[in-house]
Amino acid sequence: METSVIRALIYDFDDTIVESERINDVLFSELLHGEYGIALSREELDELYGFAWSGVFDWLEGHRVLPQPRQQVWDRFMAVKREYYTTRTLRVATGIERMLTLPVPQAIVSGSTRDELRLMMENIGMREDAVDFILSDEDCARGKPDPEGFLLALERLRVDPREAIVFEDSPAGIEAGRRAGIPVAFVAELASRDSAALADMRFATFLEAWEVLKDRVALA
Repeated sequence: METSVIRALIYDFDDTIVESERINDVLFSELLHGEYGIALSREELDELYGFAWSGVFDWLEGHRVLPQPRQQVWDRFMAVKREYYTTRTLRVATGIERMLTLPVPQAIVSGSTRDELRLMMENIGMREDAVDFILSDEDCARGKPDPEGFLLALERLRVDPREAIVFEDSPAGIEAGRRAGIPVAFVAELASRDSAALADMRFATFLEAWEVLKDRVALA
């Protein structure tokens, strides 16, 4: 699947714009094991890769016994993440700043929460108005691989799915984009797993994507 004219760009955030999934894996699994006695295997972490956080907690409640309400566990995890980011800056995708200057509507559709996205964007110095709008976990009743988030984005962007491109890294995100009828590009640079075979196109970096796509954007 490929679009000839591009009228909108939609981005995942974690491991697409910033390198964060490995950090999430380590911080979340260490928190669950160290403070709650819940161990997750590598296979289980891989299964949850790309899920919205609400989906991760749905899975946990179906496969483990949480000793506290999910909100308390989440609040503790966010405290750990805030502390972690006080001394570290996330790695940012090469060329994303060029992509964001392309003259078409652009959006972020992420399984991260609104507070988490703000935390990461502040960490890298990215303004929320760098894109036209952001859809977070709280904005969707069903997270990836369900296409709801991308369908909501298309509605707000007012474009045909075949005239947009989704940039994704995870199998769940790629599946969501494809189910929404949008061509999906895998960007390899920050991805912690290679899911290129599941996508419609592959770019090493956003700089490469910009070189290939810049002449195909159209406002009208």
